Amino acid sequence: RDRYQRRVHGDEEIRHCLRMLQRVGNVDGLLHESFHARNASDLTRKEFAWANSLFGELILYLAKKRPHLIFKSQE
Repeated sequence: RDRYQRRVHGDEEIRHCLRMLQRVGNVDGLLHESFHARNASDLTRKEFAWANSLFGELILYLAKKRPHLIFKSQE
């Protein structure tokens, strides 16, 4: 078992998490350590490399194991 399978229960949960990450990354396309609850553009740190690295790892995992969650169908 890999580390994602231990924590995630299904496609809908993954989709929900991806949508949430997409919303919080909307300021500049990156993930950040934290931001002000009332102003998402008020970031605590401009860059937070480990969070973005883990996100990249997740996308690579999904591309291999669950591509239907991140790629549009070619039909």
